[in-house]
Amino acid sequence: MSTDISYRKVRKEDGYQWYSLLNSVWRTSYAHIFPEEVFDARDSKLDVKVSEFSEEKFMSDRKIAYVAEHDGKIVGLLFGTMDSDYEYFRGDHADLVALYVYPEYHGKGIGTALKDLFVKWAKSKGARRFVIGVLKDNAKARKVYESWGGILSEHEQDFTMLGKGYPERFYTFEIT
Repeated sequence: MSTDISYRKVRKEDGYQWYSLLNSVWRTSYAHIFPEEVFDARDSKLDVKVSEFSEEKFMSDRKIAYVAEHDGKIVGLLFGTMDSDYEYFRGDHADLVALYVYPEYHGKGIGTALKDLFVKWAKSKGARRFVIGVLKDNAKARKVYESWGGILSEHEQDFTMLGKGYPERFYTFEIT
């Protein structure tokens, strides 16, 4: 874990940086997958998303949200839950819903540190395994999840954006 990076629970005032990071990383990571309209639609909803941002939305007994900061700037984020939106994994897996790090901060251990915070939390809630959904064509993220020991599930489903389905795959992890 990088020493000049700090990690903390999300706060209400993080909304703008949270969604700005999400939109920026989506644009960079998924440019080869989604059409430009997807990113434009996300950008056009930034102010609404920020106004609806709250700790309660992301933090509860069954949810966790953390950010990684460098010099007061949020450079990474994680959101997870004990209640997966994926019906196939519901009740059996904690769900690491979102894990994003600005590309210029890749390779510094931030993603791994955020994942480890999630695993520690999920274990404290009694989870014995967790799942990460990933777009099938997101080779870079898939490589990371495999390096963490993720097992590719046979389950596949579509992730729908602007009425079009994109294949999503799932990595499962045992919590020890």
